[in-house]
Amino acid sequence: MSKLSQIYGYWKNSIKASMKRYDENMERSLKHLQNFYNMVLKDYIIDWSRYFESQPFRHSLRQKMESFFGKNEINFVAIDGTCVKDEGSDFITFFAGAYGARGKIIIKHEGEKIKYERWDFARDVTMVAQIPVFPYEIEFVASSPELSQMQFYSDKDIQEILNLHTSLMKLAEIYLAYHVVSSSTVDMPQIILLDLAPSTLLRVPYVNYKSTNYLGYKYLNDTIKLSDVIVALSHPYNSLLGVPSRKKYRRYALLLSKLDEVCSQNQKNYFTYKELTEICHLSIEDIKEIVRFLDATGVVEDDETAGIKLFVNLSQRWSYLVSFFDYICNQIFIRKNPTALEFSNFSEESNIKKLISHDDINFLISIGIRALIEKCWEKNVFLIGIVKDSKSRYFCRNFLNVLSSQNMLGDGNENVDIKNFQIAMSDRLVFENCVALSTELCAPWSSVEFDSAFATLFVDRNNSVTGVKGHIVADDRIFAKSIAQFYLQRSKKQCKMGHAIFVERLLHPNLDRQFLDVVLLENSKLGRLSPFIHLDKKVINWGQAMNIYFLDVLTRNHFPEVIGYPEPLHKADRGAKTLLRFAKGVIHSSQQLYRKDPLNMTFRKFRDKLEFEDEE
Repeated sequence: MSKLSQIYGYWKNSIKASMKRYDENMERSLKHLQNFYNMVLKDYIIDWSRYFESQPFRHSLRQKMESFFGKNEINFVAIDGTCVKDEGSDFITFFAGAYGARGKIIIKHEGEKIKYERWDFARDVTMVAQIPVFPYEIEFVASSPELSQMQFYSDKDIQEILNLHTSLMKLAEIYLAYHVVSSSTVDMPQIILLDLAPSTLLRVPYVNYKSTNYLGYKYLNDTIKLSDVIVALSHPYNSLLGVPSRKKYRRYALLLSKLDEVCSQNQKNYFTYKELTEICHLSIEDIKEIVRFLDATGVVEDDETAGIKLFVNLSQRWSYLVSFFDYICNQIFIRKNPTALEFSNFSEESNIKKLISHDDINFLISIGIRALIEKCWEKNVFLIGIVKDSKSRYFCRNFLNVLSSQNMLGDGNENVDIKNFQIAMSDRLVFENCVALSTELCAPWSSVEFDSAFATLFVDRNNSVTGVKGHIVADDRIFAKSIAQFYLQRSKKQCKMGHAIFVERLLHPNLDRQFLDVVLLENSKLGRLSPFIHLDKKVINWGQAMNIYFLDVLTRNHFPEVIGYPEPLHKADRGAKTLLRFAKGVIHSSQQLYRKDPLNMTFRKFRDKLEFEDEE
């Protein structure tokens, strides 16, 4: 045996050993999963096919939808983004864009019909941005955590951390969604589908809100102040849903929302501590802690003895920030103005103009997602996020584990400890294997919905509920998560199915208030947590029923590569990839002048570009 054959044999044996270990681990997990399903999981899975087959239920669902939307022809828009980073020797070019696929669902007594409509490119609804960044400008583009670590990075590492293109892509998607939902035309969508989890964008800017270069930015004869950043992060407001909630983390949002509600009714800017405790239902110590933070950021002036004076008009500043977001994004994505990506002021270290950074883009995203949420509440728009191929364990590890620790698992399972089942699988694998554990399941089926805030709630070794770093809990009562499967065909020999996908839905007061009354816990570390919880699957969640119905109708399975996936998002993905292909051609052609000098290309790119006759 030659040495090369021996090496191949070692590789083969290594792969076989790894596959055997994987199969053994999977077999052990499936044995635990069988018990887990029979004891707990089956009580949190809903077979929607049984409901949709019932004519009385479909009639009630149709009435709910017509009452909510006010019509039976429901417009939808699916949005997907794309991005790329092209690296040269002396520059890096970023491209990011978003594309939408539009149509309508026509609901009739005899069934549903989907009609797609072409985008009119004259309306310029695609978003494109391109940023050339020279290596010496990198330190002015990196975010604060990246900047603090740059002394330990090589040149290659520094270029790799610059993921401005992915941040710009998210900004493009959010702005496109906000752009279409703000439309006053008759074709304004009632359903917006995003290829991301919108709740994660609410958590983007928590850490570096002081680092944005937009502080001091002049717009409409005014400037962006630190107090404006705090006002932006306190949104969204919805008194009917109880948003912001009474959790302890970022509790200043609760106080500002209550002050905004009071100020909208009467022109008042001075409040005593007694009044603040009454409108927020918090202790005087909690109020003073919040006031100290707001005083330090310029939102209020603390009298320390009597009360506070409000320095800003909260509703006017929020409208100003939304207008600022719309203006900046319009300059970047609609007018494609390259100067919108740089600042007029120079950096303190050199005479180079500052470019837009991660912190700046995150600040714009934080305004955009909050404005989008409030606009969807205002116009009764379903905002749906779809996530595929996630390895998260929010349902089993977080949601069910927290319920178990609080003795809230139903049907006699109050004392069941989820940790004892040792489910070493992601939620996606758990739910895809449920099909084999229950032969009665038919598509569409899903888990019950749970609050997106559970993604930041854990059970520690002392069986106590804790947040990220002990106290951080994401915004609750805004989005509900679930896991669903939309394609499943059974036969005697085999079972054909699509992937389980993660679904996120914006909660609406008219649909979801009945599931917001359960108090999960209340303590000094986390405050009062009363997130969205659907404990009894027998109680119909009409918001989820409408959501699953829409997604089931839109999942046509016409494309074999995306079986069990909403078709409009696939069409948006194809449009985005076409946009990316054109953009790559433009970027490539724009660099022809630089390619005349081989030194403008990196060594690796120059080497890989050359082809020789003796190479095959």
